[in-house]
Amino acid sequence: MRFALILSLVIAAVAIVFTLQNTAATVVNVGPYTITASLAVVLIVTLSAGVLVGLLAGLPARFRAGQRAKKAERELATLTSSLQAPAAPAQPAAPSTPPKMVPVDGTTMPPASDAAETQRLAEDVALRTQQATGKQA
Repeated sequence: MRFALILSLVIAAVAIVFTLQNTAATVVNVGPYTITASLAVVLIVTLSAGVLVGLLAGLPARFRAGQRAKKAERELATLTSSLQAPAAPAQPAAPSTPPKMVPVDGTTMPPASDAAETQRLAEDVALRTQQATGKQA
C-alpha cells in the first residue's frame, strides 16, 4: 500500500513538471470539431481516457473474481461450521463375542458372512476418525 502511494506521488510530480514545461498550444481535430489546447492538457486527457478504458475493460473480470471469492467464503463457512458441530454421541456397543478373524495374506479380517459386524466396525472407525479430526481443528 505504501509503495502504491509513493508511486502515485511520483507520477503526480512528473505530470506537474510535464505540464509546466509543455505549455505550447496544439490544435486537435475530433470529428467535425477543432480544439486548441496546450500539449500537456491534450496528453493528460488522452492518458486519462486510456486509463478509464482500461479500468472499464477489467470490470467484468473483477466482478467474476468477486463472485468466486464470495462463493469460496460461503463454502468455507459451511465446512467450518460442519467441523465445529458436535458429533453425535456414540451408541454403546451391545456386549457380544469378538468377531472371528480369518488370516488373509498375513493380515486378519472378519469373515465375509458377518456383514453386520463389519458394518459396525466401519462405523466405529468413521466415528473415531471424525472425533480425532474434530479434536485437531
